[in-house]
Amino acid sequence: MVDYNKVYKRYYKMNVWIIFALYLVGLLVAQVTTHSYYLNMLIVSALFSLITASIYGGAWKAIAASSPAVLGKFYLAGSALRMLLAFLTILVYAIIVKERVMILSFAVIFMIFYLVLLAFDTIYFSKVEKNNKTNN
Repeated sequence: MVDYNKVYKRYYKMNVWIIFALYLVGLLVAQVTTHSYYLNMLIVSALFSLITASIYGGAWKAIAASSPAVLGKFYLAGSALRMLLAFLTILVYAIIVKERVMILSFAVIFMIFYLVLLAFDTIYFSKVEKNNKTNN
């Protein structure tokens, strides 16, 4: 039997460490390149990542505990919703800033966070599902 709460806590803890590592690397790059405006971009990217990881993990835990048969649909819908939210975040940033170089810099930083965490989610939950199938 899978302890969904334990899986969620481990998922969230690993997400926090990955986001923290990406943030520190971003700070280092900002320091080396003397682009202090990267700081706001890093903060927005890290906050978006933390919030979406928390919501995605919590929703996974609720669905896995109540109706694990629909997890395949959840993975698809959750990823699509997160992609839409990411697009909207970049769009809102573009509307607020209106400076092409800043928008491109933000989009690159944001997409690094997004893609790294997307890869992590895919690997993490594929292992969870694999362990679920071998245990059942």
